[in-house]
Amino acid sequence: MGPRVEQARQLDPTHPERLYNHFEDAYEMGHQFRNSLSFSGGTEAITFLSSISHLTHEGVLPFTDFSNTSARLNAEVKISDKFRTGANFNYVNSGGARYNADRFNESLSYWSPRWDVTDYRKPDGTMNSYGNNNPIYGAATNRLEDDVNRFIGGLSFGYTPTSWLDLTYRIGLDTYNDDRTRTAPGPLGVAGERVYEDNGQGFVGEYTTKFRAINSTFLASANRSFGEDFNATLRLGHELYDRRVKSFGVFGNELTVHDWFFLPNARLLTSTQDLREYRLMGLFAEASVDYRDFLFLTLTGRNDITSTLRKPNNSFFYPSASLSYVFSEHMELPSFINQTKLRLSYAQIGKDAEEYATSSGFASYTGLPTGNTGFTRAALLGNVDLRPEFTDTYEAGLEMSFLNNRLGFDFTYYYSLSKDQIINIAVASTTGYVRAAVNSGEMRNKGVEIVLNAVPVQTQDFTWDSKLIFSANRNKILSIREGLEEITYASQFGYVGSTVTMKLIPGQPYGNIYGSHWQRYYGGTEEDPLFIDKDRPIVIGENGFPVRAPLTSQKILGNSMPDWIGGFTNTFSYKGLSLTSLFDAQWGHEKYNQMGNFFSAFGIADYTEDREDFRVFEGVLADGTPNTKQVWLGQGVGPDGVDYGDGFYRRFHRGVSENFVEDASWIRLRSLTLSYSLPSRLFENIFIRNSSVALTGNNLWLWTRYSGFDPENSSTPSGSNVTGFAGFTYPAVRSYLITLNIGF
Repeated sequence: MGPRVEQARQLDPTHPERLYNHFEDAYEMGHQFRNSLSFSGGTEAITFLSSISHLTHEGVLPFTDFSNTSARLNAEVKISDKFRTGANFNYVNSGGARYNADRFNESLSYWSPRWDVTDYRKPDGTMNSYGNNNPIYGAATNRLEDDVNRFIGGLSFGYTPTSWLDLTYRIGLDTYNDDRTRTAPGPLGVAGERVYEDNGQGFVGEYTTKFRAINSTFLASANRSFGEDFNATLRLGHELYDRRVKSFGVFGNELTVHDWFFLPNARLLTSTQDLREYRLMGLFAEASVDYRDFLFLTLTGRNDITSTLRKPNNSFFYPSASLSYVFSEHMELPSFINQTKLRLSYAQIGKDAEEYATSSGFASYTGLPTGNTGFTRAALLGNVDLRPEFTDTYEAGLEMSFLNNRLGFDFTYYYSLSKDQIINIAVASTTGYVRAAVNSGEMRNKGVEIVLNAVPVQTQDFTWDSKLIFSANRNKILSIREGLEEITYASQFGYVGSTVTMKLIPGQPYGNIYGSHWQRYYGGTEEDPLFIDKDRPIVIGENGFPVRAPLTSQKILGNSMPDWIGGFTNTFSYKGLSLTSLFDAQWGHEKYNQMGNFFSAFGIADYTEDREDFRVFEGVLADGTPNTKQVWLGQGVGPDGVDYGDGFYRRFHRGVSENFVEDASWIRLRSLTLSYSLPSRLFENIFIRNSSVALTGNNLWLWTRYSGFDPENSSTPSGSNVTGFAGFTYPAVRSYLITLNIGF
């Protein structure tokens, strides 16, 4: 942790009078520019839309950037009254320089604020550092650059032989090449050189991923009316999805010439290659009938055949049914009610496994020297008996609008049950594998979704539109695979015993965070193995410091799933002027603040400023008597002559997960947009048809008790179902946009 500034200056007169704010200094102001141009037109027989767009972005992390250039063409051709065709093509080139934000902030945590982190390079090109890694030097030299060329296209053909029958066929292609290059220079070998840890002896890596997906869909639709009361639609279809992903690369380590990023310049070469193929074929049908436009019934069924499961489990069927009743079309309602609709539905969704989850193959052995090859068991133990997972969902909803649609709501209640969920669980190393694919058990979700719409004010020139969205979900794990008491599906590192895990335990909700905790005094009563009783006093050891419970006791410290989610949108319009605001909120959930764990260890957190103080910790001794022993919180020998070693925060506080699982509830002003559309009369006699300008601010305000960067931070990729770990990722940026639209 180190001494205070005043003490440091007494020990070293060269110590600066003020510390640097290196967490602020290390980041930069980002910039983004986007230009788009679109054309549309056509005749009765042919219509088209084309556009081109270019984006350049300079990131807030030093030496990071991104660019995107895209071109698009959509066309529809009416060949005759019965035949039609269409095409859409989209080409995108994107890429830039990236750096690991988690690693950047972790390095900042180790950096001493005595030193200017922005002074990262010496005149000879080596890293300027007092001893630890300089994160800006890392971002400047440890590089990952990508170049992605992607094409998405599709063709469609339609034939309407009769007024009641329509045939449609669509085929689409999504393909891209993703080329990535990783580089880092090796040491120069000059006197006094400090080598950035992650750069090692220098390296170069060249990687390519080739992705190709084809989607083919045929649909036949028949519409008939039966008398004046009934209308019916029948749809039959076939879908085929075929995907192939091939990736390969070579990593060269220990560069001979320190900054020549050429594979033959590397002493050690390691190659990797992967090929994954997947195919899913589906047959589906939908039948719908309505009675007098107020009663609607829809039935669907789909049968999929997948390449990722073995026979007979590779073919599975799932149906759905929905019924809706529009009161307002059937009966006379009071004049202030405009529409009332009741919805009931049941749907089953089937899902297959990842590629090769049923097979236990071999993987290349990457630890061998250059010139040697070998294979070993793959990490995954396949399961030939894997079954598809199913989710059954029941829904009931009511929609109503009032007062000429100026007030309305949409209420939905749902109940879903997921069975045979496919997950990869950790297995004992004695099996020769790391993970095994299994059907895990059952999970239940139930909740509500509410949408409120209102137009509080509406005049000839001024309108106020408002929308409130609210949802709440409750989850419970009903069972897991037979023979298992728990399944650990995620973990994140913490110092000296403060690592946390996320587990599936029957009877508990999904999203629970488990970790180490302070020992409580129970006085002979039975202790709950999962829940912490915070009303119980903490046990204080003979040394005067709180006692951590044995690491074998991992209890629930929080849950990463919010109790409720909400959004509130308001739009105020006056003639051509419009102001729109969006507030978002997530409430009633917790996250593990890994950065807070490091801050405790390094004396960065505000609460560690008392480390020169004495304290009597509130709690009881092992026999239940109150603790009265005074201890010093600092490091080394205290004023009382006792050697306290690394001090309270490094010896005790940072090693207890309980201290770093925090309330992550938040409310934020997600966006605020002011726009103005110029009056059309200004363009009556010129080639410009319309024009508008908009000013937008994103992430302008945040309220939260969370002490980390941002409660929305996540150290897992976008779309992951692991939401309990914040890691070191930087927060969502506050951005300001100016947008100009001109139509010709």
